[in-house]
Amino acid sequence: MSEEKDCERCGKLIPAKWLEVLPFTRLCIECSEAIGGDFKTYVIAQNTHGKSGSMKKNYDSWKVKRRLRAITPIDKE
Repeated sequence: MSEEKDCERCGKLIPAKWLEVLPFTRLCIECSEAIGGDFKTYVIAQNTHGKSGSMKKNYDSWKVKRRLRAITPIDKE
């Protein structure tokens, strides 16, 4: 069973069931829904067939990147 911890945004206790599913989360369920979760996801189009210097772009693939989201406590928003 996961160790209990407080939400970094609102300070409330994160439910044990939520920590079982996401043991490294920093947010309770309500705050996660409000700000979109622990991570910010970026999708970047990859130019795979364009010649160097050409204005024509062919985006045949996509790259997905995830970064930890900065969390501001509610009392400081």
